[in-house]
Amino acid sequence: MKISKSIGFVGAGIMGTGMVNNLLLNDFKVNVLAHRNRDPIDILVSRGARELTCLKDIARQSDTLILCLPNSKTVAAVLGKLFPYLKSNTLIIDCTTNNVEAVKKFHTDAVCRGLRYTEAPLTGGKLQAETASLGAIVGCEPEQFIEIKMTLEPCCHTIERFGDVGAGATAKLISNFLAIGTATLVVEAMKAARDCAVDWEKFYKLASQGSGHSMSLDRIAPKAINGDYDGYVFSIANTLKDVSYINEFFNADKDYGKLAQLFLDIYQSSYTDGKGDKLLSNRLDPAHT
Repeated sequence: MKISKSIGFVGAGIMGTGMVNNLLLNDFKVNVLAHRNRDPIDILVSRGARELTCLKDIARQSDTLILCLPNSKTVAAVLGKLFPYLKSNTLIIDCTTNNVEAVKKFHTDAVCRGLRYTEAPLTGGKLQAETASLGAIVGCEPEQFIEIKMTLEPCCHTIERFGDVGAGATAKLISNFLAIGTATLVVEAMKAARDCAVDWEKFYKLASQGSGHSMSLDRIAPKAINGDYDGYVFSIANTLKDVSYINEFFNADKDYGKLAQLFLDIYQSSYTDGKGDKLLSNRLDPAHT
């Protein structure tokens, strides 16, 4: 199957920079949008990306669009500027973590304009983006999946279709509920250990050999033992955004809905205290509380 190799990439940030680099390494032509954070753009341009100055140019000079943006509100604003200039049948792959109802609206609006909106929210972080080992949770029509897979393969180790648009956001929010919940429990367990005068190093050594072992524990604990609380590279502001989407989507009467509300309260409190730009794992820092 022949697919377009002219990709317009909007959102070359923490995750997007690694993704664009891997697309370039696989001979894709990639257009990136100029923005004030020059470091990632300059690096990508030096590796072969073409910098364009506005969304209008991205739309007109790209056959496929990949979005990797902070939230659904930003996606809505970007699509509003892209839609009038996109060529008919353009494929849009939205890798943003979105609200479920938002992606359904984006899809409806795109179809009305003769465009193909699909979703592929990601699992993994900066390291996985750099090493092409991300996971993609795809929501699309069945006949679109092969093209999406071929486009994302340079960036992703695992690409799975979960259903039509909306199914991807649903699975992603549940995945994030698991990830955020696990990381939050690690932080709180280590807080409890400190408050109860339990040695962190010994605690980690034993806990990592039991059923409490997790990637979150491995990311957070070893660094925290040495006084570094930056082990989990995900901001409190982003955590709050994701937990807000999860809380809106989950049934509040279910136990998982009650847990989602608890997580929302925890991160809303940190955000209200002015710590939105801090990392989730910074909540272990004695100076944080």
